[in-house]
Amino acid sequence: MKRLILACVAAALAGLGVALAGPGWATSHSLATGSVTVSNSQANSSWVPVAVLIEYAGPSTGTVDVRRVSQGVSVVLGLTAFTNTASLVWVPDAAFSFGPGDVLVIGSSETNGVLQLMRRGE
Repeated sequence: MKRLILACVAAALAGLGVALAGPGWATSHSLATGSVTVSNSQANSSWVPVAVLIEYAGPSTGTVDVRRVSQGVSVVLGLTAFTNTASLVWVPDAAFSFGPGDVLVIGSSETNGVLQLMRRGE
């Protein structure tokens, strides 16, 4: 079932013009703390977020923000408020490259869910 969902998301992203070329991977994270932090700790590589998928245990109301922290400066890449929603998808409108030391922070006011981050290497 997860493969079918990922295939559907990949098809939807391709339909939106998002390039999925290059090696990519997905990681899952709990939203129990209300925040997910993913950093690039590799010295000689960079990656680009392709999508953030969030699924809550049931219909929820709240906000989600996606930020990039680089050299201590936090920049909001996406922010949305939602009502009576069980799942969300964020697709960046540009290729935001995360180099060594850069951090992607996803915050959610609702903590009853799971987040999946899809990335590709550069």
